[in-house]
Amino acid sequence: MWDPDNFPGADSVPWQLLIRARFTHEIDAVLASVVVSRVGAVTSVDVARRLVDVARVKAGGEKAEPGVVLAAVRGLLEFDEWCGTGWPRRWPPRPKGHDFDDLMDPVAVLVMERAAELVSVAGSPDLQGGLGAALGELGGFGR
Repeated sequence: MWDPDNFPGADSVPWQLLIRARFTHEIDAVLASVVVSRVGAVTSVDVARRLVDVARVKAGGEKAEPGVVLAAVRGLLEFDEWCGTGWPRRWPPRPKGHDFDDLMDPVAVLVMERAAELVSVAGSPDLQGGLGAALGELGGFGR
């Protein structure tokens, strides 16, 4: 049995929320939160704001099958293995008093591509159409 001490990636994946998810909008909310936080760490403020606007999840009454929850946990673990909590750091570090909010890390396209892959594997069709399409458009790769 997995617990917080024996769960791979337990320190960085919101698995407590995912294993309790009963509806697809709950899974989508966790996925969108992880994607926006990881992509927001390496992109400009404008790109992060656009993703936040698109990532809003509508509450629905559709129950999630156990396989969907498992796919979400597996997808987040794979995404976190590639793009963990502590990495990537914002580049360059933003000095205080200067406006560097329009700069984007060169690795941002790779992070967005992996995030779009996560959304396509574990997200609902609504999340894939909204957040997945926005990631493809902003990253410059069509999905």
